[in-house]
Amino acid sequence: MTHLEAATLNAQNFASGLAALQQFEEMLAKSDAIMAVVNDRDEPLEIRVEALKEARQLNQTFSTVAMAREMAGGISA
Repeated sequence: MTHLEAATLNAQNFASGLAALQQFEEMLAKSDAIMAVVNDRDEPLEIRVEALKEARQLNQTFSTVAMAREMAGGISA
């Protein structure tokens, strides 16, 4: 691999990492909003149950991303 190819690969990895970070931040904000609904006793039970299901799906996504990052880059939490 030439130096130019390595630099290109590093730039692509950096850009994809920034995109992943943006997605992760959006997911965190969504998770906070969902948990506010889950914990709001004034909301109907059905809405709170659906919010809890969505929170669990997000948590599964967080877990999957963490496992993929660990396998790909050795990043561990």
